Amino acid sequence: MSARSTVADRIRVTHVVFDLHGGGMESLVAAMAKRYDGTAVVLSVITLSGRVGRVGSAMRPLVDQFGEARQLPDFSMLAPIGLARRIRATKPDVVHLHSGAWYKGSLAARMAGVPRVVYTEHGREHDDPAILRWLDRQAGRRTDVVVAVSDRLASYLGSRVGVDPGRIRIIENGVDTERFSPGQAPLALRERLGIPSEALVIGGVGRLEKVKAYERLIEVAARLRKSPEVPGPVYLVICGDGSQRSALREEARRLGVADIVRLPGWSDTPIEFYRLLDLFAITSLSEGASVSLMEAMACGIAPVVMDVGANAEILGPELGAQVVPAGDIDGFTRAVADTLRSEVRAAAARRVVRQRAQGRYSLDRLVKEYEGLYRRGEPAAIAPAPVA
Repeated sequence: MSARSTVADRIRVTHVVFDLHGGGMESLVAAMAKRYDGTAVVLSVITLSGRVGRVGSAMRPLVDQFGEARQLPDFSMLAPIGLARRIRATKPDVVHLHSGAWYKGSLAARMAGVPRVVYTEHGREHDDPAILRWLDRQAGRRTDVVVAVSDRLASYLGSRVGVDPGRIRIIENGVDTERFSPGQAPLALRERLGIPSEALVIGGVGRLEKVKAYERLIEVAARLRKSPEVPGPVYLVICGDGSQRSALREEARRLGVADIVRLPGWSDTPIEFYRLLDLFAITSLSEGASVSLMEAMACGIAPVVMDVGANAEILGPELGAQVVPAGDIDGFTRAVADTLRSEVRAAAARRVVRQRAQGRYSLDRLVKEYEGLYRRGEPAAIAPAPVA
Protein backbone atom coordinates (compact mmCIF):
# COMPACT_ATOMS: atom_id res chain seq x y z
CA MET A 1 0.00 0.00 0.00
CA SER A 2 1.08 3.59 -0.50
CA ALA A 3 0.93 6.52 1.88
CA ARG A 4 -2.13 7.72 -0.12
CA SER A 5 -4.22 4.77 1.05
CA THR A 6 -7.93 5.35 1.37
CA VAL A 7 -10.39 4.21 4.01
CA ALA A 8 -11.14 1.24 1.75
CA ASP A 9 -7.62 -0.07 2.44
CA ARG A 10 -8.37 -0.55 6.12
CA ILE A 11 -8.80 -4.08 7.33
CA ARG A 12 -10.18 -4.87 10.78
CA VAL A 13 -8.64 -7.87 12.52
CA THR A 14 -9.75 -9.23 15.90
CA HIS A 15 -7.31 -11.45 17.78
CA VAL A 16 -8.84 -13.98 20.18
CA VAL A 17 -6.45 -15.39 22.78
CA PHE A 18 -7.02 -17.45 25.89
CA ASP A 19 -4.89 -15.37 28.20
CA LEU A 20 -2.64 -12.30 28.19
CA HIS A 21 -0.79 -12.78 31.44
CA GLY A 22 2.59 -13.57 29.90
CA GLY A 23 4.57 -15.93 27.69
CA GLY A 24 6.00 -16.06 24.20
CA MET A 25 2.69 -16.30 22.34
CA GLU A 26 1.16 -13.42 24.28
CA SER A 27 4.27 -11.27 23.83
CA LEU A 28 4.15 -11.98 20.10
CA VAL A 29 0.54 -10.80 19.84
CA ALA A 30 1.50 -7.65 21.77
CA ALA A 31 4.42 -7.05 19.41
CA MET A 32 2.09 -7.37 16.42
CA ALA A 33 -0.30 -4.87 18.01
CA LYS A 34 2.55 -2.42 18.46
CA ARG A 35 3.70 -2.75 14.85
CA TYR A 36 0.20 -2.48 13.39
CA ASP A 37 -0.68 0.53 15.58
CA GLY A 38 -1.16 3.51 13.27
CA THR A 39 -1.30 1.40 10.09
CA ALA A 40 -4.19 0.32 7.89
CA VAL A 41 -4.47 -2.93 9.89
CA VAL A 42 -6.86 -2.09 12.74
CA LEU A 43 -6.52 -4.59 15.59
CA SER A 44 -8.88 -5.51 18.40
CA VAL A 45 -8.20 -8.17 21.05
CA ILE A 46 -10.43 -10.46 23.12
CA THR A 47 -9.09 -12.59 25.95
CA LEU A 48 -11.17 -15.64 26.90
CA SER A 49 -9.86 -16.12 30.44
CA GLY A 50 -10.68 -12.58 31.48
CA ARG A 51 -7.11 -12.24 32.79
CA VAL A 52 -5.47 -9.18 31.33
CA GLY A 53 -2.09 -9.46 33.01
CA ARG A 54 1.06 -7.50 32.27
CA VAL A 55 1.06 -8.14 28.54
CA GLY A 56 -2.60 -7.22 28.14
CA SER A 57 -2.20 -4.01 30.13
CA ALA A 58 0.62 -2.91 27.84
CA MET A 59 -1.38 -3.87 24.74
CA ARG A 60 -4.67 -2.15 25.69
CA PRO A 61 -3.82 1.37 24.42
CA LEU A 62 -2.51 -0.03 21.11
CA VAL A 63 -5.73 -1.66 19.90
CA ASP A 64 -9.11 -0.40 18.74
CA GLN A 65 -11.16 -2.50 21.17
CA PHE A 66 -10.03 -4.65 24.09
CA GLY A 67 -12.49 -7.27 25.34
CA GLU A 68 -12.25 -9.30 28.53
CA ALA A 69 -14.53 -12.35 28.48
CA ARG A 70 -15.56 -13.70 31.86
CA GLN A 71 -15.24 -17.40 32.63
CA LEU A 72 -18.14 -19.19 30.94
CA PRO A 73 -19.86 -22.54 31.68
CA ASP A 74 -18.93 -25.70 29.80
CA PHE A 75 -21.95 -25.50 27.48
CA SER A 76 -20.44 -22.36 25.94
CA MET A 77 -18.24 -24.73 23.94
CA LEU A 78 -21.39 -25.78 22.08
CA ALA A 79 -22.97 -22.34 21.77
CA PRO A 80 -20.52 -19.52 22.61
CA ILE A 81 -23.17 -16.83 22.19
CA GLY A 82 -21.44 -14.33 24.45
CA LEU A 83 -18.14 -14.63 22.62
CA ALA A 84 -19.89 -14.33 19.26
CA ARG A 85 -21.52 -11.13 20.48
CA ARG A 86 -18.15 -9.72 21.58
CA ILE A 87 -16.58 -10.62 18.25
CA ARG A 88 -19.42 -9.05 16.30
CA ALA A 89 -19.02 -5.81 18.28
CA THR A 90 -15.47 -5.39 16.96
CA LYS A 91 -16.76 -5.47 13.34
CA PRO A 92 -13.92 -7.64 12.06
CA ASP A 93 -13.06 -8.52 8.50
CA VAL A 94 -10.84 -11.26 9.94
CA VAL A 95 -10.77 -13.11 13.24
CA HIS A 96 -7.31 -14.35 14.17
CA LEU A 97 -7.40 -17.13 16.77
CA HIS A 98 -4.46 -18.41 18.79
CA SER A 99 -3.60 -21.59 20.70
CA GLY A 100 -6.14 -22.28 23.45
CA ALA A 101 -8.95 -20.45 21.66
CA TRP A 102 -9.40 -22.47 18.46
CA TYR A 103 -12.53 -24.57 18.94
CA LYS A 104 -14.68 -22.03 20.79
CA GLY A 105 -13.25 -19.10 18.86
CA SER A 106 -13.85 -20.62 15.42
CA LEU A 107 -17.44 -21.51 16.31
CA ALA A 108 -18.12 -18.05 17.73
CA ALA A 109 -16.54 -16.35 14.70
CA ARG A 110 -18.80 -18.28 12.32
CA MET A 111 -21.83 -17.53 14.51
CA ALA A 112 -20.84 -13.84 14.29
CA GLY A 113 -20.73 -14.03 10.49
CA VAL A 114 -17.04 -13.17 10.19
CA PRO A 115 -15.96 -13.59 6.54
CA ARG A 116 -12.44 -14.90 7.23
CA VAL A 117 -11.03 -16.97 10.11
CA VAL A 118 -7.31 -17.50 10.67
CA TYR A 119 -5.76 -19.67 13.37
CA THR A 120 -2.13 -19.81 14.53
CA GLU A 121 -0.86 -22.98 16.23
CA HIS A 122 2.00 -21.90 18.47
CA GLY A 123 2.97 -25.31 19.80
CA ARG A 124 1.78 -28.64 21.16
CA GLU A 125 2.26 -30.13 24.59
CA HIS A 126 4.21 -33.38 24.65
CA ASP A 127 1.08 -35.22 25.85
CA ASP A 128 -1.45 -34.11 23.24
CA PRO A 129 -4.68 -36.06 24.02
CA ALA A 130 -6.75 -37.61 21.23
CA ILE A 131 -9.91 -35.73 22.31
CA LEU A 132 -8.16 -32.38 21.89
CA ARG A 133 -6.90 -33.40 18.46
CA TRP A 134 -10.46 -34.34 17.52
CA LEU A 135 -11.80 -30.94 18.69
CA ASP A 136 -9.06 -29.19 16.75
CA ARG A 137 -9.92 -31.19 13.65
CA GLN A 138 -13.51 -29.91 13.87
CA ALA A 139 -12.27 -26.37 14.41
CA GLY A 140 -10.01 -26.72 11.38
CA ARG A 141 -13.06 -27.25 9.17
CA ARG A 142 -14.36 -23.83 10.25
CA THR A 143 -11.01 -22.13 9.65
CA ASP A 144 -9.90 -20.66 6.33
CA VAL A 145 -6.16 -20.73 7.02
CA VAL A 146 -4.30 -22.65 9.73
CA VAL A 147 -0.87 -21.17 10.40
CA ALA A 148 1.91 -23.30 11.83
CA VAL A 149 4.98 -21.55 13.25
CA SER A 150 7.41 -24.24 12.02
CA ASP A 151 7.76 -27.00 9.41
CA ARG A 152 7.65 -29.62 12.15
CA LEU A 153 4.40 -28.25 13.55
CA ALA A 154 2.83 -28.03 10.09
CA SER A 155 3.60 -31.69 9.52
CA TYR A 156 2.08 -32.60 12.89
CA LEU A 157 -1.12 -30.67 12.18
CA GLY A 158 -1.58 -32.49 8.89
CA SER A 159 -0.55 -36.00 9.88
CA ARG A 160 -1.67 -36.27 13.53
CA VAL A 161 -4.39 -33.68 14.03
CA GLY A 162 -5.94 -34.24 10.61
CA VAL A 163 -6.09 -30.66 9.37
CA ASP A 164 -6.55 -30.36 5.61
CA PRO A 165 -3.00 -29.72 4.29
CA GLY A 166 -4.47 -27.28 1.76
CA ARG A 167 -5.44 -24.98 4.62
CA ILE A 168 -2.01 -25.01 6.32
CA ARG A 169 0.52 -22.27 5.84
CA ILE A 170 3.82 -21.73 7.63
CA ILE A 171 4.62 -18.32 9.09
CA GLU A 172 7.60 -18.47 11.40
CA ASN A 173 7.66 -16.32 14.53
CA GLY A 174 9.67 -13.14 14.60
CA VAL A 175 11.16 -10.64 17.03
CA ASP A 176 12.21 -7.00 16.95
CA THR A 177 15.88 -7.41 16.01
CA GLU A 178 16.58 -3.71 16.57
CA ARG A 179 15.24 -3.75 20.10
CA PHE A 180 16.74 -7.17 20.85
CA SER A 181 20.37 -6.65 19.92
CA PRO A 182 23.85 -7.35 21.31
CA GLY A 183 25.09 -5.12 24.11
CA GLN A 184 26.55 -5.00 27.57
CA ALA A 185 24.36 -6.00 30.50
CA PRO A 186 23.99 -3.21 33.05
CA LEU A 187 26.56 -3.61 35.80
CA ALA A 188 23.83 -2.69 38.28
CA LEU A 189 21.85 -5.81 37.31
CA ARG A 190 24.81 -8.09 37.94
CA GLU A 191 25.40 -6.42 41.30
CA ARG A 192 21.71 -6.60 42.22
CA LEU A 193 21.70 -10.35 41.54
CA GLY A 194 24.91 -10.83 43.54
CA ILE A 195 26.85 -12.40 40.67
CA PRO A 196 30.65 -11.98 40.83
CA SER A 197 32.29 -10.24 37.88
CA GLU A 198 34.39 -13.33 37.05
CA ALA A 199 31.42 -15.72 37.00
CA LEU A 200 29.93 -17.25 33.85
CA VAL A 201 26.15 -16.95 33.59
CA ILE A 202 23.78 -19.43 31.96
CA GLY A 203 20.00 -19.31 31.97
CA GLY A 204 16.78 -18.53 30.22
CA VAL A 205 13.74 -16.28 30.02
CA GLY A 206 10.30 -17.87 30.25
CA ARG A 207 7.32 -19.02 32.27
CA LEU A 208 8.14 -21.00 35.39
CA GLU A 209 5.78 -23.84 34.48
CA LYS A 210 6.20 -27.62 34.37
CA VAL A 211 6.43 -27.77 30.58
CA LYS A 212 9.59 -25.64 30.71
CA ALA A 213 11.33 -28.25 32.94
CA TYR A 214 13.70 -25.74 34.50
CA GLU A 215 14.53 -28.31 37.16
CA ARG A 216 16.66 -29.94 34.46
CA LEU A 217 18.61 -26.71 34.10
CA ILE A 218 19.15 -26.56 37.85
CA GLU A 219 20.57 -30.09 37.68
CA VAL A 220 22.88 -28.98 34.86
CA ALA A 221 24.07 -26.09 37.02
CA ALA A 222 24.79 -28.52 39.87
CA ARG A 223 26.83 -30.73 37.55
CA LEU A 224 28.75 -27.80 36.09
CA ARG A 225 29.68 -26.69 39.58
CA LYS A 226 31.59 -29.94 40.06
CA SER A 227 33.04 -30.04 36.56
CA PRO A 228 36.75 -29.29 36.04
CA GLU A 229 35.92 -28.57 32.38
CA VAL A 230 34.32 -25.18 33.09
CA PRO A 231 36.70 -22.19 33.28
CA GLY A 232 35.29 -20.43 36.31
CA PRO A 233 32.26 -20.34 38.59
CA VAL A 234 28.84 -20.72 36.90
CA TYR A 235 25.65 -18.97 37.98
CA LEU A 236 22.14 -19.77 36.75
CA VAL A 237 19.57 -17.03 36.11
CA ILE A 238 15.99 -17.80 35.02
CA CYS A 239 13.95 -14.66 34.39
CA GLY A 240 10.20 -15.22 34.61
CA ASP A 241 7.37 -16.16 36.91
CA GLY A 242 4.88 -18.97 37.30
CA SER A 243 3.47 -21.79 39.42
CA GLN A 244 6.79 -23.66 39.75
CA ARG A 245 8.76 -20.86 41.39
CA SER A 246 8.71 -22.40 44.91
CA ALA A 247 9.37 -25.90 43.57
CA LEU A 248 12.41 -24.66 41.65
CA ARG A 249 13.79 -22.91 44.73
CA GLU A 250 13.37 -26.14 46.68
CA GLU A 251 15.12 -28.13 43.94
CA ALA A 252 18.05 -25.72 44.03
CA ARG A 253 18.31 -26.19 47.81
CA ARG A 254 18.06 -29.97 47.46
CA LEU A 255 20.91 -30.05 44.95
CA GLY A 256 23.03 -27.68 47.01
CA VAL A 257 23.11 -24.87 44.44
CA ALA A 258 20.70 -22.33 45.95
CA ASP A 259 23.62 -19.92 46.31
CA ILE A 260 24.23 -19.81 42.54
CA VAL A 261 20.60 -19.94 41.28
CA ARG A 262 18.73 -16.69 40.72
CA LEU A 263 14.97 -16.45 40.04
CA PRO A 264 14.45 -12.67 39.75
CA GLY A 265 10.84 -12.92 38.54
CA TRP A 266 9.09 -11.21 35.65
CA SER A 267 10.83 -8.32 33.90
CA ASP A 268 9.42 -5.73 31.52
CA THR A 269 12.98 -5.30 30.20
CA PRO A 270 14.16 -8.85 29.41
CA ILE A 271 16.88 -7.55 27.09
CA GLU A 272 19.15 -6.80 30.03
CA PHE A 273 18.76 -10.40 31.23
CA TYR A 274 19.61 -11.81 27.80
CA ARG A 275 22.70 -9.62 27.67
CA LEU A 276 23.71 -10.86 31.11
CA LEU A 277 23.98 -14.43 29.80
CA ASP A 278 27.08 -16.15 28.47
CA LEU A 279 24.80 -18.98 27.33
CA PHE A 280 21.05 -19.29 26.74
CA ALA A 281 19.53 -22.70 27.56
CA ILE A 282 16.26 -24.50 26.81
CA THR A 283 15.50 -27.80 28.57
CA SER A 284 11.72 -27.85 27.97
CA LEU A 285 9.54 -30.94 27.64
CA SER A 286 7.97 -29.34 24.56
CA GLU A 287 8.10 -26.10 22.60
CA GLY A 288 6.50 -24.53 19.59
CA ALA A 289 8.80 -22.01 17.95
CA SER A 290 10.37 -20.38 20.98
CA VAL A 291 10.13 -16.60 20.95
CA SER A 292 12.60 -16.37 23.83
CA LEU A 293 15.13 -18.38 21.80
CA MET A 294 14.72 -15.92 18.91
CA GLU A 295 15.11 -12.97 21.28
CA ALA A 296 18.29 -14.47 22.72
CA MET A 297 19.58 -15.10 19.18
CA ALA A 298 18.87 -11.48 18.22
CA CYS A 299 20.90 -10.43 21.26
CA GLY A 300 23.77 -12.58 20.02
CA ILE A 301 23.76 -15.08 22.90
CA ALA A 302 25.26 -18.53 22.33
CA PRO A 303 22.53 -21.18 22.84
CA VAL A 304 22.31 -24.81 23.88
CA VAL A 305 18.85 -26.35 23.45
CA MET A 306 17.10 -29.68 23.67
CA ASP A 307 15.66 -31.02 20.43
CA VAL A 308 11.98 -30.30 21.06
CA GLY A 309 9.56 -28.30 18.96
CA ALA A 310 11.27 -26.15 16.36
CA ASN A 311 14.47 -25.56 18.37
CA ALA A 312 16.75 -27.38 15.90
CA GLU A 313 14.94 -25.82 12.96
CA ILE A 314 15.41 -22.33 14.40
CA LEU A 315 19.15 -22.77 15.03
CA GLY A 316 19.75 -24.42 11.66
CA PRO A 317 22.24 -27.07 10.55
CA GLU A 318 25.27 -24.87 11.16
CA LEU A 319 24.57 -24.98 14.90
CA GLY A 320 23.74 -28.69 15.14
CA ALA A 321 26.32 -29.12 17.91
CA GLN A 322 24.25 -26.77 20.09
CA VAL A 323 21.22 -29.07 19.88
CA VAL A 324 20.97 -32.03 22.30
CA PRO A 325 18.47 -34.92 22.22
CA ALA A 326 15.38 -34.27 24.34
CA GLY A 327 15.89 -35.24 27.98
CA ASP A 328 19.63 -35.93 27.64
CA ILE A 329 20.99 -34.19 30.74
CA ASP A 330 24.48 -35.67 30.31
CA GLY A 331 24.72 -34.48 26.71
CA PHE A 332 23.30 -31.09 27.60
CA THR A 333 25.84 -30.59 30.39
CA ARG A 334 28.68 -31.51 28.02
CA ALA A 335 27.44 -29.13 25.33
CA VAL A 336 27.18 -26.27 27.83
CA ALA A 337 30.63 -26.97 29.28
CA ASP A 338 32.19 -27.26 25.82
CA THR A 339 30.65 -23.95 24.74
CA LEU A 340 31.69 -22.10 27.89
CA ARG A 341 35.29 -23.25 27.73
CA SER A 342 35.77 -22.65 23.98
CA GLU A 343 35.69 -18.97 23.02
CA VAL A 344 36.00 -20.00 19.36
CA ARG A 345 32.86 -22.15 19.56
CA ALA A 346 30.94 -19.55 21.56
CA ALA A 347 31.94 -16.69 19.23
CA ALA A 348 30.91 -18.66 16.16
CA ALA A 349 27.53 -19.43 17.75
CA ARG A 350 27.00 -15.79 18.67
CA ARG A 351 27.71 -14.66 15.13
CA VAL A 352 25.46 -17.25 13.49
CA VAL A 353 22.45 -16.71 15.76
CA ARG A 354 22.50 -12.96 15.29
CA GLN A 355 22.65 -13.37 11.53
CA ARG A 356 19.80 -15.91 11.53
CA ALA A 357 17.64 -13.70 13.72
CA GLN A 358 18.11 -10.72 11.42
CA GLY A 359 17.78 -12.67 8.20
CA ARG A 360 14.93 -15.07 9.04
CA TYR A 361 13.18 -14.19 12.30
CA SER A 362 12.46 -10.47 12.09
CA LEU A 363 9.20 -8.97 13.31
CA ASP A 364 8.95 -6.86 10.14
CA ARG A 365 8.81 -10.04 8.04
CA LEU A 366 6.17 -11.55 10.31
CA VAL A 367 3.76 -8.59 10.27
CA LYS A 368 4.01 -8.29 6.49
CA GLU A 369 3.27 -12.00 6.01
CA TYR A 370 0.26 -11.83 8.31
CA GLU A 371 -1.09 -8.74 6.58
CA GLY A 372 -0.82 -10.58 3.29
CA LEU A 373 -2.71 -13.47 4.83
CA TYR A 374 -5.43 -11.18 6.17
CA ARG A 375 -5.88 -9.64 2.72
CA ARG A 376 -5.68 -13.00 0.86
CA GLY A 377 -2.79 -11.61 -1.22
CA GLU A 378 0.96 -11.34 -1.06
CA PRO A 379 2.71 -9.68 1.91
CA ALA A 380 2.14 -5.95 1.77
CA ALA A 381 4.29 -3.10 3.00
CA ILE A 382 3.06 -1.45 6.19
CA ALA A 383 1.67 2.02 5.47
CA PRO A 384 0.28 4.75 7.72
CA ALA A 385 -3.41 4.45 8.54
CA PRO A 386 -5.65 6.28 6.04
CA VAL A 387 -7.45 9.39 7.21
CA ALA A 388 -11.24 9.15 7.16
